[in-house]
Amino acid sequence: MVRPVSHQRRRCAREARHDEGSNSDIVDRGGVMSLRRSSGVAARWWGLGLSVTVLVGCATPEPAEPADPTVTVLAQGSPLHGANGVIFGPDGRLYVASVSSSVVAAVDPESGAIVERWGPEEGVNGPDDLTFGPDGSMFWTDIAGGDVVRRTPDGTTSVVASPGPGLNPITFSDDGRLFVSQCFLGDQLFEIDPDGVEEPRLITDQLGPGCGLNGMDWGPDGRLYGPRWFRGEVVRVDVDSGMVETVATGFQIPAAVKFDSQGRLHVLDTQAGEVVRVDVVSGDTEVVGRPQVGGDNLAFDAADRLFVSSFADGSIVEVTGPETTREVMAGGINSPGGLAFIPSPGTSGRLFLADASLRELDPVTGAEIKAVGVFSSELGQVMSVHPHGEHLILCNSTTVSIWDPDADRLVARFEGFEECVDALAYDNDIIVSEFDTGSVLRFDPASPDDRTVIATGLEEPAGLAVQGGDLYVADRSGTLLQILDDGETLEPPRLVASGLAGPEGIATAEDGALYVVEEDADRVTRVDPRTGMATLVADGLALHGPERRALEESTSIGYLSGVAVGNGALFVSDYQGNRVLRIER
Repeated sequence: MVRPVSHQRRRCAREARHDEGSNSDIVDRGGVMSLRRSSGVAARWWGLGLSVTVLVGCATPEPAEPADPTVTVLAQGSPLHGANGVIFGPDGRLYVASVSSSVVAAVDPESGAIVERWGPEEGVNGPDDLTFGPDGSMFWTDIAGGDVVRRTPDGTTSVVASPGPGLNPITFSDDGRLFVSQCFLGDQLFEIDPDGVEEPRLITDQLGPGCGLNGMDWGPDGRLYGPRWFRGEVVRVDVDSGMVETVATGFQIPAAVKFDSQGRLHVLDTQAGEVVRVDVVSGDTEVVGRPQVGGDNLAFDAADRLFVSSFADGSIVEVTGPETTREVMAGGINSPGGLAFIPSPGTSGRLFLADASLRELDPVTGAEIKAVGVFSSELGQVMSVHPHGEHLILCNSTTVSIWDPDADRLVARFEGFEECVDALAYDNDIIVSEFDTGSVLRFDPASPDDRTVIATGLEEPAGLAVQGGDLYVADRSGTLLQILDDGETLEPPRLVASGLAGPEGIATAEDGALYVVEEDADRVTRVDPRTGMATLVADGLALHGPERRALEESTSIGYLSGVAVGNGALFVSDYQGNRVLRIER
């Protein structure tokens, strides 16, 4: 299971990395990484330390030679970008599907260590759920591509069926029949030929709206069991006739079901944070575990030990009792996006991270001060964050919110945006960058339906930044633009810099400079908005890895590579590494 993916995203395939070879190394020094420059005629950058590169239309300056920056891992998150489907393999290992990582991982259930992993190089893309066939082959669903993929014991990978986007749960019957269902991007239930010879057979398309079944399992009575995410119930399906029968109701959001070796049905309620045992005859229920809110799927080992995965923080736990769990794989940051720094007199300030959840981190130690989850409040999913007085402005694809981080309270919510990438305050208004429309919008929170387009025709609008009365937007196609000049709309926008490599998050400094995350080149650059002069701050950061690209070619995660300025440091979200970096000079 995965949270609903957003609209189709236009990603340009561009060569943005160092064609001549790397010119810097990240040196690990006891948890602190420093950038070490290399010399040579093939290097793209020149000089020492904060080297200078020239963008299109800029004069070549004589580069200064300040000290090299120090890049520290401020906060390290989960090994995976969310843990989705889980199942024990014939070898006793726990196999985990991770949609956002585009990884299938084999995990030691005792230590939590990932002992083997398969990614895009092995044909894995956006796996949501997985199962094993009678011959030991592993099967998984590609939720974005709509494929059912088989990996045989000898490592041969092939697509056996392609019913369409939204394929989510997958399971076998006791006699070797294979079933998949759509969820979030469709609501159909199919039988699949494991050998890929026969076309998928539609069993029913009457399980919606919005989702067929989520995490499914085959019951001892010869029926297929699964939860209806949006209906709060569990049903069983006669896969030959398509007849559907309700088994249990009253769940908040049921995400997955599994039977133990005794034939007892267990339901994972992701919003309640509970595992509920259900008597399929009487309908009686009993809470047997409380892992956490945001659980994704569950699996029993041969000894009936129960394990639960989490899409919310990437963790895996063993349920050891009704109120107790054992951590198998640590969770934490798993989809780092926008960052916001708020100065606070007498303290080191406050640092907020949009990570699907909203996390507050200590800007000095990286310790997590607080996390507000997707289902634990009215927050919703968070992709970008900006300060707004004592409040925060949050963006999550279709909505923009004003949030009180002290009271953990929603102040206001505005809906109807077409893939909002970033949103921030400008005077008394709110500015929004819309990816799908290629526009930047402005509206007054007092009349949110009255929205003014202040820039249009942008290719891939991303991060926003305000400096005084000036407004800037990064366009992932490679440019940095000024939209407002002292409050006046610029028509057309002024080109500040071009030739950037996938610019996303931007932030302003006290001296008026703009710091830009060039995600496609794994670097952070300082741009003078008056001249367009770009100065390299840090590179070799590995911000945009192959795991993320594999999914984004077909769907949008929606997370912004964020940057914030505070207390003389830069804070950068590192999606590939599931971490937040602190850069100091």
